[in-house]
Amino acid sequence: MTLLSKFAAQHIAFENAYKTGDWDGLRPFFTPDCTYEVMNISFHCVVEGLDAVLHGFDLATKRFDKKCDRTIGIDASIHEEGNRVMIHSGLRFVHNESPPIESRFWEIATYRDGRINRLLDIYDPGNSERFDRWMASWGKGLDPRYIIG
Repeated sequence: MTLLSKFAAQHIAFENAYKTGDWDGLRPFFTPDCTYEVMNISFHCVVEGLDAVLHGFDLATKRFDKKCDRTIGIDASIHEEGNRVMIHSGLRFVHNESPPIESRFWEIATYRDGRINRLLDIYDPGNSERFDRWMASWGKGLDPRYIIG
């Protein structure tokens, strides 16, 4: 199985977990010592360890994504390079009657022994400022953070 097909399977498992709330289905796709990083946006973070990463996915999606209308994978391009899968795509959220907020970012999955050891989301320049303005106007009750504190 290529890394691209492994990443596609992980994406399907993520969307299933998003729908059901059962994040344990992602365990086979990540190493126990994996790291998830979000960069170049106001909710930037580093989450270390599989349990913490899965908890972060659950936390952020419950407090942000699921409270919005969510569109993912906008104009996606995907590449495999060495032990990495890199995707550049967009996402869009609408909260209640808000105008949509769109962001573009790179998602880079680094594999070790066939499993994701590091997942990195790097938002394109300018997204952070737009997102912060949108949150100030329309984000009451929303919290996109993967960790608290």
